[in-house]
Amino acid sequence: MLQELVKKRSHRFEIKFYLNNDLVSISELDPSSNLLDFLRLKCNLTGTKEGCAEGDCGACTVLIGRINKDKKIVYKTATSCIVFLPTLAFSHVITVEGLSGKDGQLNPVQEAMVDSSGAQCGFCTPGFIMSLYGLWLNEPKISKQKVLNSLQGNLCRCTGYGPIIKAALKLGKKNINSNDKMVLNQNVWKERLLQLRANEKKIPIEISNSFYLPDKVSDLKFLLHQNKDATLVAGATDVGLWVNKSFKNITPTIFIGQMDELKNIKIQKEKITVGSLVTYSDLQEVLPRYYPTLKQYINQIGGDQIRNMGTIGGNIANGSPIGDMAPVLIALGAKMVLVSKEKSRKIDVESFFLDYGSQDINPGEFISKFEIPLLKNTDSYFKIFKIAKRRYEDIATVSASFYLEGFHKKDLKVRFAFGGMAGIPKRAQYLENFFKEQLCYPNDDAVISKMIALDFSPLTDCRGSSNFRLQLAQNLYKKFCLFIFEQIDIDIEKDV
Repeated sequence: MLQELVKKRSHRFEIKFYLNNDLVSISELDPSSNLLDFLRLKCNLTGTKEGCAEGDCGACTVLIGRINKDKKIVYKTATSCIVFLPTLAFSHVITVEGLSGKDGQLNPVQEAMVDSSGAQCGFCTPGFIMSLYGLWLNEPKISKQKVLNSLQGNLCRCTGYGPIIKAALKLGKKNINSNDKMVLNQNVWKERLLQLRANEKKIPIEISNSFYLPDKVSDLKFLLHQNKDATLVAGATDVGLWVNKSFKNITPTIFIGQMDELKNIKIQKEKITVGSLVTYSDLQEVLPRYYPTLKQYINQIGGDQIRNMGTIGGNIANGSPIGDMAPVLIALGAKMVLVSKEKSRKIDVESFFLDYGSQDINPGEFISKFEIPLLKNTDSYFKIFKIAKRRYEDIATVSASFYLEGFHKKDLKVRFAFGGMAGIPKRAQYLENFFKEQLCYPNDDAVISKMIALDFSPLTDCRGSSNFRLQLAQNLYKKFCLFIFEQIDIDIEKDV
């Protein structure tokens, strides 16, 4: 019974989605085929460009509209070079060619760019247009900071950003009387996508065992039990590079990005529970309310396109020593739940990382959710830093998270976690003990340096030498100490 159910839900002979105004149906596709190649080579939609083929430059930016768990259609930017075609089922893809109206009439974003002479070279301009269009669709009021955030993932610098920012600010508050067809027809597209999904689920479809699209956790458990060597793909911000750069074979593939069950964020009395498929963009809407220092930190993870695609579960699962979320979760003492067909188990995020390229996850298991403890009012402090060659849209050279609790009670609990300092993200045990003994006063650089060296022996690579990383870690620790001095002085004044 369950096997038949999984066949109906998970195997699709045809992947159907809307591309601009047209319904697209693809059968017998390679699961590793990407949207960018499909647009340019199959559809002759060459306005979408290939720059880096790894999601960084933004030249291939498109909008993808999907029905969320609240039954609303939401359009978000994505880099099409790392969007696998099977993940587009029941979605609406908009390219730069789809923005113009009847007789080639420009939409408001394009008009603003023309009026302000806001353009990069012809190669990169379409990507900028799509990023600003996504901002304009989703933001009722556009500010300069929101414009800058929306352009983080568009890296071209050939003419500067001044006229482009000016064009974006001209858009101002979204006009409901706009002649833009997407603004006028969002309800129409919502109904089309809902109908497309409803019709497809009525048809029992079977394909080869090259890829699966489960929509229920129960189906995923069964599929992983039957295909323990399958590649799980959520946002594909990492797996997309495996295919494009390393030509890795990822079949059989289980695409899980469409599973709403794993996209919930639940605020509880002492913790926040975050589903493994929650994206950085969704995380950014919630976590900074409870951990203010994360507002800037998450904003340094990729650009909007990557934050819209990448998931917290995927970031942890790949086991990278410079993964952005690992030091955060380790320092906060977060736990994670791993699930298989037979059982589920809860472990500390810290213990998930065993060695470089090795994690505590068994064949047939997947990450279900994370449990992040809430800060204990004024008795706890949390600070995180990310140092990279670029402030935005870059991977970390060193990242550091510092958590302190119980200072006023004279019962110190500290957790310091670093990324980029070892083969795995991990805690600095010697430095933690030194902090508790010295009550954080950073008066001896030699001792601090020695404590960090006892915890870490970082590698030298293109992002920094071993000595540079050790010095960075030392400076970040001292920066945290100065932050604590400032906060504790303020708290003492309040108490008096």
